[in-house]
Amino acid sequence: MAKEPGTGAVHEAFDPQRTSRLHTTLTHMEERGGYLIRIYPVELGEGILTLPEKKFVIGREKECELMVEDQDVSRRHASIEFTPRGYIITDLNSTNGTFINDDKVNRAVLKTGDLIRLGKTIFKFLRGDGVEKQYHETVYSIMITDGLTGVSNKRFLMEALDRELSRSQRHKRPLSLAILDLDHFKSINDKYGHLGGDMVLREIARRIKAAIRRDEVFARYGGEEFVIVLPESTLEQARQFSERVRELVGSEGVRADGITIPVTVSIGIGHTDGGESISREEMLGRADKKLYEAKNSGRNRVMW
Repeated sequence: MAKEPGTGAVHEAFDPQRTSRLHTTLTHMEERGGYLIRIYPVELGEGILTLPEKKFVIGREKECELMVEDQDVSRRHASIEFTPRGYIITDLNSTNGTFINDDKVNRAVLKTGDLIRLGKTIFKFLRGDGVEKQYHETVYSIMITDGLTGVSNKRFLMEALDRELSRSQRHKRPLSLAILDLDHFKSINDKYGHLGGDMVLREIARRIKAAIRRDEVFARYGGEEFVIVLPESTLEQARQFSERVRELVGSEGVRADGITIPVTVSIGIGHTDGGESISREEMLGRADKKLYEAKNSGRNRVMW
């Protein structure tokens, strides 16, 4: 019976008869072997897949050695085989392509840490020195990180927000919070498909993440919504920062398969000066109320 990742002990070899889930745990993990762990979408208890030293196929067909239940994955999407050069992934003329670290590939040698994206599904490839340590680090990252965008997830956000609110109230210091929502995101999905929408989310997250300081928290809140926690930030400082983020997002479109997708963002700001007792739900509610005003006022703007 499978346990949650990182809790120990169920290790099953690759089993082509059980292809709808990933099987394996840490017992007898060998550094010369190759392993896959699914990081998006996440299903706790899946564990890790030991790659066989032979060619096998990943796809939507039941006959594939690894079946992936994702409509954006082709019936026979890609293969992985062990060679003297290492594990090589080959695209099998799939509809939506095979991506390694966001680069579309036809054939590539896998390196440890590579992210393999097939449709909406993302795997991480592990191999080499300290593979068990790599596994534990990956599992920890899955627990606190959004697998699609690579930024913090809602679980991490809530814990961090509790800490910052407590610190703000204890030291009577200001704290601001911004909720960002991509404008007309449903229309983007409808026009460019869910893969195009996913690419927009990843790129916008990358742009914003580059502007975040170490003491700030940037997280995916859900769907197309993101949250930035701004410790020691006055309302005016939060407004100025949010305007920079809005301009950063809308400064240029997102390139996806040769098409430029225009993107803008609406932002609502919540704030406390530290002189009140406020819960995280109340803080998020303040920002959400202002986000609603930004949406109703025409979008692509900051309200505070």
